[in-house]
Amino acid sequence: MYNNIKILSANSKLKLADPTYNKEKIKEIFKKADEEKIDLISLGELSLTGASLYDLYREDVLIGEVYKAIEDLLDFSKNLSPILALTSILKKGANLYNACLIIYRGEILDIFVKENLKKYEKMVFSNTIPEYFRINSRDIKVNNNIPLEIKDIKLGISIGEDEKSPIPRSLIFKQGGANVILNPHAYERYILSEENHKEAIRYLSKDIIYISTPPGVDESSTDFVYQTNNIIADNGKIIDKSKDPLTGIFRIRSSKEDWSKTYKDIEKFPYLPKDNSHIEEYIKDAFEIAAEGLMTRLRKIHIKDVYLGLSGGLDSTMALLFIYYGFEKYGISKDHIHLITMPAFGTSKRTKSNAHLLAAALGLSLKEIDISEAVRIHLRDLGHDGKSQDITYENAQARERTQVLFDLANKGSGLVIGTGDLSEAMQGFATYNGDHMSNYAINSSLTKTHLRYIIGKVLEKTSNKDLKIVLEDILATPISPELKNESSDGISQRTEDIIGPYELIDFFIYQQLKNKYSPKEIFYRAKIAFEDSYDEKTIEKWLRSYYKRFVASQFKRSASVDGVSITGLSYSPRTGYKIPSDLSSEIYLGDISE
Repeated sequence: MYNNIKILSANSKLKLADPTYNKEKIKEIFKKADEEKIDLISLGELSLTGASLYDLYREDVLIGEVYKAIEDLLDFSKNLSPILALTSILKKGANLYNACLIIYRGEILDIFVKENLKKYEKMVFSNTIPEYFRINSRDIKVNNNIPLEIKDIKLGISIGEDEKSPIPRSLIFKQGGANVILNPHAYERYILSEENHKEAIRYLSKDIIYISTPPGVDESSTDFVYQTNNIIADNGKIIDKSKDPLTGIFRIRSSKEDWSKTYKDIEKFPYLPKDNSHIEEYIKDAFEIAAEGLMTRLRKIHIKDVYLGLSGGLDSTMALLFIYYGFEKYGISKDHIHLITMPAFGTSKRTKSNAHLLAAALGLSLKEIDISEAVRIHLRDLGHDGKSQDITYENAQARERTQVLFDLANKGSGLVIGTGDLSEAMQGFATYNGDHMSNYAINSSLTKTHLRYIIGKVLEKTSNKDLKIVLEDILATPISPELKNESSDGISQRTEDIIGPYELIDFFIYQQLKNKYSPKEIFYRAKIAFEDSYDEKTIEKWLRSYYKRFVASQFKRSASVDGVSITGLSYSPRTGYKIPSDLSSEIYLGDISE
């Protein structure tokens, strides 16, 4: 006969790299859980330190504080009744591990080690499982595959990405008879990732109780934000996903195995919602993630003012809409949003007008600084004739704009928000230390196709007539860097004439970053996906161009600034796609030739 069990999924408020502070917050949760007669407490991944410390995990001073905190929690737990699942860094010899300790009444009953590491975790943690760890003068054996039996619970622990292995670790525990699975994690939040996570849990929780616990509050937003919903599921049904902490009382169930298969078609836009049912959540997620990333950064450095170069183009429009939403949501006065438009030689009347109309539609002030004379003086100092529209002529304008923004931000104690997008970054279509640089790159994981899609949905939904009018024209404006001035009225430079159609470029980016396909595989898939739009020669031409530009511009991505990943597509040198800056493109071009 089975007993009821009471389970708590909780997130502690944490300070990054401060195990002493975090330990005290965990104690508060522990003590309250004991008072409420909780049987099992699940905390998020690496809740003693934070899950975003990168190489800092290697520091001996941090490791020493972690072990002191574990010993203190063991002592604290002696007279308390809950079982505590605590995920922490552990050290064995020269190796570091991401491990979950099961603590009960002053003892460590079991240790489970994470094996399927994130890309950047592989640079820090080992997944070669040791036989034991020495903690508090005791040798504790490691157990990764056999459920721990205690209080009628047969417990399995699957840490973070162990659930994203070809065979999720929870299924291995289910085969061994587990009836409760804990998944402490630090999953990055991307568009629709929380919805996809819930779908996975509905499947993984068949015939068992499943607890998914995100990281603590106030994780870093350097490269992304994290999922925040605690989830407890029972036999495929999600009980609740919104409360923090989240408590449930359940009956223990027997486990059965279930398998399913999926098949993906080759689509032109695999990174956009496939049906209307998820569009609203997709757009909401994009704005929520962007806002949380930016607001976390502002809160951490104790400032409120942001500075944005508003060109009237697609990228700066998206950045402004994200900023506006964040300030609205968090109740910050819009007076702290500083918009600057900086026309020069190549600026068209159309984009300049749209910058003013967009700011007015949102009720924001816009400062205009004509940088033409400053650039002329700079070019004259360089010995440039100021007439030859070469790369120096173009980049001098971009770098002058960046200088103005940073100096204004210094003057006003604010943050420069970058507008560059993923399509530009992967093709190097940005001026190094010009529009390539900012304090926080809010669009960095969004392709041009993402930007068009999201802004288009804002246009459909808004009741602001002035905003609707200007967004329509911004979406209809050809994409251009506007650094040449062959025509005073029209737009002389069209980016897609230089690097190729964005729908192709963005398809290449997705298949390379997300699916890790080879150039040959990408070519094959592009032929199928775009068979009604482009012939083979056109696809091959732009795929070759894509890889040449991708390799040649790696030095720019290696020096990229912080920016939240909204889509999960990242070129960050810390967590994303890493290649040397002096790589030859022949490795890619040869594959296309085959």
